Amino acid sequence: MGGATINLGLVSLCKTPNFINPSTSFVEVQHYYAVNLRRRRELKSHRKRRGIVCGLPLPLAVDAWAPTIDSESIAPQLFAFSLFPYIAFLYFITKSKTAPNLTLFGFYFLLAFVGATIPAGIYAKVQYGTSLSNVDWLHGGAESLLTLTNLFIVMGLREGLRKVGKNSKQNENI
Repeated sequence: MGGATINLGLVSLCKTPNFINPSTSFVEVQHYYAVNLRRRRELKSHRKRRGIVCGLPLPLAVDAWAPTIDSESIAPQLFAFSLFPYIAFLYFITKSKTAPNLTLFGFYFLLAFVGATIPAGIYAKVQYGTSLSNVDWLHGGAESLLTLTNLFIVMGLREGLRKVGKNSKQNENI
């Protein structure tokens, strides 16, 4: 059992890792990563050429989007675009003055979650070479902000319902 061990860094938990023979040399490990990097780039460029094809692989398959659009490139654009309707929602709910203050604060605090998640995702990609969801301490910190957002919204709505209940009881007694 006296083989040398090689630190491979973080391995994705979502797919089965391809382990290297522990007795390989450092040069072989570098070659392994270089070959796999080339394969990933080739697959990615092949995926971009193919685009998103709906249905089974048939001779007359329909390209639903365009040849250069894939789910990896459109997701960040949709995320960025979704901020505009949310900011409009915040504007109108603030203007209406009908939401309890703590609930309104919770809706605004969601922007803090978004603001913290973006740099955390970039840091995870640069520092660890993987997505935010695979770095537990960063992901947990970001999700804790989302938990606080939910608590603020629910506690504010609870406060608003209690006020409505008190007002209706006072109106019945009069």
